[in-house]
Amino acid sequence: MEQGLERNVLEVLAADDTQSVSGIADALDRHPVTVDRQCYNLQADGYIAIASSGGAYRLTEKGRERLDRDGSDEA
Repeated sequence: MEQGLERNVLEVLAADDTQSVSGIADALDRHPVTVDRQCYNLQADGYIAIASSGGAYRLTEKGRERLDRDGSDEA
């Protein structure tokens, strides 16, 4: 799994609450298929969840903890 993209997706969701794959892809200037694959992996790991029937994602508590933990490692 691409660590930089993983963190970037989590950061977009932390900032925007819920976001579609295409919205995340636009925010990160990445291809939607790449972002969709990353979102699938993040969801499987419990860091994000489907926010609605429209396919938007939201950050889970586990995802917030991951961002907080990763952010403290960088300081």
